Amino acid sequence: MITLAHLSDLHATDPSRAGIAPLASKRFFGWLSWKLRRRKRYRRHVAEALIADLETQAADHVAVTGDLTNISLPFEFEVGASILRALGTPERISLVPGNHDAYVATGYEGAWQLWTDYLQSDAGEAAGDGPADPLYAEAFPAPLPTVRVRGDLALVGVCTAVATPPFMASGRVGPAQLERLKGVLEDLRERGLCRVVLVHHPVVDGHVSCRRRCSDAEALREVLENAGAELVLHGHNHRSEFHQLATRDGEIPVVGVRSGSYAGPNEEKTAQYHLYEIQPSGQAGARRFDVRVRVRQWSSDRGAFEDTGTPIALP
Repeated sequence: MITLAHLSDLHATDPSRAGIAPLASKRFFGWLSWKLRRRKRYRRHVAEALIADLETQAADHVAVTGDLTNISLPFEFEVGASILRALGTPERISLVPGNHDAYVATGYEGAWQLWTDYLQSDAGEAAGDGPADPLYAEAFPAPLPTVRVRGDLALVGVCTAVATPPFMASGRVGPAQLERLKGVLEDLRERGLCRVVLVHHPVVDGHVSCRRRCSDAEALREVLENAGAELVLHGHNHRSEFHQLATRDGEIPVVGVRSGSYAGPNEEKTAQYHLYEIQPSGQAGARRFDVRVRVRQWSSDRGAFEDTGTPIALP
């Protein structure tokens, strides 16, 4: 059995000390939102408690689906790198960026470069060969999607983090990444691996507004429906979401996790992370792996994370 932890949307950086020049852009509105509201709800001490709690759960691997930062300032990437190191080594942590990590267009150096060891494919994986994706070449000059294999587990990182205009928080996969994703998923199935797709934006429409959706989610769903996957994990909505995507080989569970640092007034958004227990089903056919999920939630009374109930078997 492999245990995979999933967390997202820590927003565990403080952009309040930004100078005037960097805020002469869309960043100003994000900075203002942080000063007026978000800094009171997304708390660094909760993120630190989550990291400490993870150490007690002995997860084999940790998936982080973006939004370590708030407005993608250079020093926020440095803080994000320290958070990743606190979570573990690049061998144990897999990352895909979120829309806040691409709040405005940024170059590779001094930004995603600081996270490269957590973002890139394993050496020798097919997805790691070839040119950079044209849509992301400036921010991440490596082929996408990324592929990391840990035992029977194959983590496929799909990037949707593109810079957008003010008041937009949408994402995009892009045609080049979609085409490569199809081949990657088919290859990993032939190898008998449990394919877990990591993406920041939700895959299933109808649960996110137009300004916050993945603009080519329909094309992404088509790839998943045809090539298949065992599990899709996302963040972005800061809510627990359990959906299914119908494919020719059966249903794919699509699960969204809450922010890992929220401690505001909305109890339905209180910080959580998920722990997935994955093991071969021992059955022939489409259902090759059994997956159960356990939810850990922040308790302000205890000042710690705790289980919300018994593990849930995913279809």
